[in-house]
Amino acid sequence: MGAEFELVGGRVALTVKSVEASVAFYRDSLGFGVEALFPDPPYAILSKGPLRLSLGQFGSSIPDLPSYGLTIGAGEKSSSVVVILEVADIFDAHARFVHAGVKTLSPVWEAPWGGGRFFVGDPDGYLVEIEQLA
Repeated sequence: MGAEFELVGGRVALTVKSVEASVAFYRDSLGFGVEALFPDPPYAILSKGPLRLSLGQFGSSIPDLPSYGLTIGAGEKSSSVVVILEVADIFDAHARFVHAGVKTLSPVWEAPWGGGRFFVGDPDGYLVEIEQLA
């Protein structure tokens, strides 16, 4: 059995080529708010609803774990991370993204069990799945 502990929050952390470009994408295209920006090493914390997202600059080291470096796991038509944002109405969300000029990677897919999803890509190639649960 795993360790017992109380979880009081959490967030997803992505390593990105440019914190500035990624902040602009998540803020301007997806509507995230910027909670904090740190200059050295470049790092940002954003949030939208209950989801918090951290962005760390590629090539930076982790100050309290210097033997580790931040690398990028996304590649051409592959992604080691998928950020999933849940919405109430998938068709409304898709229409709003298209109207705002956000490049979608797929049309809305309606799952046979209900709900649906579509994808967008962030500046580093990470997939962002916009999903309506069944």
